[in-house]
Amino acid sequence: MDPSERGRLIYKLADLFEKHQEELSYLESLDNGKPLTHSSHGDVPLSLKTYRYYAGWADKIHGKTLPTGGNYFAYQREEPIGVVG
Repeated sequence: MDPSERGRLIYKLADLFEKHQEELSYLESLDNGKPLTHSSHGDVPLSLKTYRYYAGWADKIHGKTLPTGGNYFAYQREEPIGVVG
């Protein structure tokens, strides 16, 4: 799949996630036994931000050397690691 198409699909998932935020908060509370305020003000909004963050990065992987402080060499290598969901 083309990276820009992958990003578009993750954004679409984030939009659905946002649309059903209240329902997902209830489900998260029932599943984990935590207060609804923790799910609705913490877990679910942070998950939504994470989806949007990674959707933006879907087409930004270029295998470049990364600048770091100190005497280190850091690089990014594209390598398939299997199914990610």
